Amino acid sequence: MTPGPGRFPLGTGLSPIVYGRRMNDPFRILIIPLLLVSLIVAPQALHGQDGQAYQVLYAASDRYYSLETLCAHFRQVIEVTLLRQTRSGEGTVCQQRPDRFSMRFSDPAGDLVVGDGEFLWTFYPSLDDMQVMRFSAEGAGGGFNFYKSFLEDPHGRFEAVHEGREPMGEGLSHKIALKPRETDGLRSANFRSAVVWFDVDSYLITALEIHDTNETIRRIRLTDIRVNLRLSDEEFRFVPPEGARVMAAPEGAGVITR
Repeated sequence: MTPGPGRFPLGTGLSPIVYGRRMNDPFRILIIPLLLVSLIVAPQALHGQDGQAYQVLYAASDRYYSLETLCAHFRQVIEVTLLRQTRSGEGTVCQQRPDRFSMRFSDPAGDLVVGDGEFLWTFYPSLDDMQVMRFSAEGAGGGFNFYKSFLEDPHGRFEAVHEGREPMGEGLSHKIALKPRETDGLRSANFRSAVVWFDVDSYLITALEIHDTNETIRRIRLTDIRVNLRLSDEEFRFVPPEGARVMAAPEGAGVITR
């Protein structure tokens, strides 16, 4: 199995050595118990909740990067807290590595998000059947490619905490809380925080809760997950309807979710 990018070995990195003092030296008497405590406590911290979180994330990364395609049924609820509105929908989501993505709604029927490798398209006829938005795939695709969003260099990009196991779908899932790391005031991801559930056996994502920077909360559950399907090119192709307004989003603009 090919490991995901950014894989790292977990270890304590501790090498405690004390030099140059006799056993009856008061400093020596003090430091040895402290070192013994550190040897007991530090590995627990490194291999406890946080260490377990990264073990799950890297196992999931290995699993995802061993797949060619993945499809699942999704149910989505979006809370637009600033407007006190809630929107829901469901349908089928498919991904094909490295950069193909489709999210086709059965409810409301016809709504879709498609990433063809060059652009990411959004078309929500339930809201406006004559408007299409086009985003650069590089700038916007990660927000919809769930696996890429959370599993590329997870240790370098996120502070992660394992919050236990919970029933999700037909089995148990690891619950991992993520917070993007910041460098010079810039977040490593385009959301404020997230919780991701991974099946304890397959390490595939079963649910997500994403808190965006605009205070929107997006909850998604994935069921009927199928992998390594043969998908046609049409699955990741979108042609705007005749007469529709195609609006190119500014570089770096966030994708509007329905």
